[in-house]
Amino acid sequence: MLRAFWANFWKNLIEFKRYYFNSITSIITILVFFYLIFFGVKAVGGGTPQFGETLDGIIVGYFMWLAFIFSFQGVSRGIIEEAQRGTLEQVFMSPISFEFQMISRIISDFVFNVLLATMPLMYFAAFTTGRNLTFDPITLVYLLLIGVMSATGVGMIIGGIALIFKRVSSFIEIVTFGSLAFTMVDPKNVLMRFIPMSQAAYMMRMMALDKVSLMEYPLIEHAYLWLASFLYLSLGILVFRAFEKKAMRLGSLSQY
Repeated sequence: MLRAFWANFWKNLIEFKRYYFNSITSIITILVFFYLIFFGVKAVGGGTPQFGETLDGIIVGYFMWLAFIFSFQGVSRGIIEEAQRGTLEQVFMSPISFEFQMISRIISDFVFNVLLATMPLMYFAAFTTGRNLTFDPITLVYLLLIGVMSATGVGMIIGGIALIFKRVSSFIEIVTFGSLAFTMVDPKNVLMRFIPMSQAAYMMRMMALDKVSLMEYPLIEHAYLWLASFLYLSLGILVFRAFEKKAMRLGSLSQY
């Protein structure tokens, strides 16, 4: 398991360096898209009282959205890429079970994309826009770690669909941009708290704007966070295994 994690982490690092033009372009795109949203909203309502808190909320919501898409796309696009390269069947035939390989890939993607990429970009964006975001590191990692579990469940559902239908890029884009809404809007009722990453983004804004630390959250907020993440992760595993069995029965793992 540990060797599988290091292999995936090293693979991410090698691809980041080898395709450096694409890597740098991706970072620039992330920042440009953020600045367009930030300064566009600021131009519309910059003079409104307490609007500074809204701008801080936009920063937090945007980068929670990035954590979400990095997490769910890491699983779904990983399966699609393996199918395109013709190596998906070899991955299933590996001595290490496919589920363990997915877990190691998820962990390595979390460390590389979320902790080493998203968090520094969030601080950089806050600094360049003149905002002052203060985070408790333990609370930040806790919310990211538990929050992306729901994103991982969504990724496994889409990955399972990709095993059968192969090309699901358009569906991934719909989920990607649709998820931008519920990571930036505070949940108004109980049902909204069970949208993937919604509760984690809400608690993140509480931490950034109200300086709430890990032990200061009401117990019910932790319950919503864990329950939503557990439900989506469990659903993702069940749906993925169902599609996996169907793909094996149809003999379509090696097809693309």
